[in-house]
Amino acid sequence: MRFLQKAGRAFDKLVNFLLLLSAILILLDTLAIAQDVIVRKIADFTWAPLYELLTYTMVWLTFLGTAAIYRDNGHVRMESILGMLSKRAQDLLNFATSCVVVLLCLCCLFLTARLTINDYLNHFVLATVLNPVKWPIEMIIPISFLVLTVQAVRHTVNYFKAYRQPTSSTPAEPQRPAGTES
Repeated sequence: MRFLQKAGRAFDKLVNFLLLLSAILILLDTLAIAQDVIVRKIADFTWAPLYELLTYTMVWLTFLGTAAIYRDNGHVRMESILGMLSKRAQDLLNFATSCVVVLLCLCCLFLTARLTINDYLNHFVLATVLNPVKWPIEMIIPISFLVLTVQAVRHTVNYFKAYRQPTSSTPAEPQRPAGTES
């Protein structure tokens, strides 16, 4: 049990690191846009590949933050429907939903990892201004699905534990990691 607790804390630190990396990318994007606007107004010059680089960082930003959002229950939920059910039925529905999420994440992990590996092996290059190799841009997607899968398994276990307790007075919300109180 201690190993799982340590692994859970390490996983939460990984998710927090991914969130920090996302914040750094947002800061760099903001500075790049501000610099581009200033240079365009002063020197009537803009660096054409900047738009493309910002687009790639937006892909990374999207997938870097998903695990933290899912961990903290920041995703869209059907609270109004769940609120009409008994606590035991809520726990059962949450458990079933989490099982489906695990299966979907595993499927997406497999498909995106296969695509990324295929693009790496074939040296696939995007036909854009910069002509970058595609796999470094898209490698965050299978990484994100791997982290989401682990997080979904953690939610599933928590919901199953709550369902197994017949006197469950509240639905089992996934535990918030230490240091993320709002």
